Amino acid sequence: MRFPLSYLAGPLTALLIVAAFYAGGYWLLALPAIVYLALPVAEQIAGVSRWPSQTRLDRMSGRAAARYEFMLLLGAWSYPLLLGWALWAVAVTPLAWWQFGVLALLLGEYGGFVGIVTAHELMHRSGGKRQLSFFLMALTGYAHFCVEHVRGHHVRVATPEDPATARRGESLYGFVIRSVIGGFRSAWRLEAERLERAGKAVWSHHNDILRWHGFTLALAIAVILLLGPASLLLFAIQAFFAIMALEAINYLEHYGLLRSQRPDGSYERVRPAHSWNSSHIVSNVSLFNLGRHSDHHAQSNRPYYRLRHHDAAPQLPFGYGGSFVLSLVPPLWFRVMDRELDRFEARAGAEG
Repeated sequence: MRFPLSYLAGPLTALLIVAAFYAGGYWLLALPAIVYLALPVAEQIAGVSRWPSQTRLDRMSGRAAARYEFMLLLGAWSYPLLLGWALWAVAVTPLAWWQFGVLALLLGEYGGFVGIVTAHELMHRSGGKRQLSFFLMALTGYAHFCVEHVRGHHVRVATPEDPATARRGESLYGFVIRSVIGGFRSAWRLEAERLERAGKAVWSHHNDILRWHGFTLALAIAVILLLGPASLLLFAIQAFFAIMALEAINYLEHYGLLRSQRPDGSYERVRPAHSWNSSHIVSNVSLFNLGRHSDHHAQSNRPYYRLRHHDAAPQLPFGYGGSFVLSLVPPLWFRVMDRELDRFEARAGAEG
């Protein structure tokens, strides 16, 4: 985790997808097996790392920080490049139905776990980097997430008002429906309020949601006109899987955690206790330290390479890969995570 080159997992995976596609046969099937089987095992074997210490952070040079930033941008741009290649490839290459389906799944998982993860980091920045986050999210038809996540989720996290906070006993599949619908409604309301304060019309080019969803629509039209229906279908399916991956991450990051409500109706401030933390090495080098979610909510503009481990936060028993697979089977998820939630609440109660 302490070396910038560690975060090349995304671009290297993109190259593996391209290589497996041209290798033909069943090589494509090996990659989902890595994502769903090998990665969770590797997370547990590699263990956790509490790096970086505050001393290490204080000593980090500007040159080192620039290298980490370059790794982030490299990961971000790898997604549109991979997607552009795939849309062209299926237009000129005859594929069996299962090959098409596996490629769409791989692209969607890449879009969710690399494209959207890097977009999540960038949407907390300003200027061109924030605009890049909108572009990346538009490739999945989910650009409104940039509005809702920053101005909605970070304000209402761990409360019943937050559509991206999963409730205890809520399955992943029920949560996804609620989060998708609630997230869009919240984003539209927040953007309408912003424009009203600025004295601008909601139905205008000033609306970030309209502008970037319009970009997604224009891109889809260009794909079908230039490359054909197969490419458009691939574009749509990968977007679906990418959104599912994003919402699965939302699901496991705050499952069952709630802030206390004061007598006046307000909530206690956000603390590390309101996000599940994961310091598994393999997860964090693959997902730009996304597992350090507790520290991210403590200071949302802290760059990924400065995020710290919090012992006081509830700890996921598995890395993100293992937790993602577990969430796909609700009975197993509830059996494991409700027990972890009980243990954390008992410990927090004893300490409080």
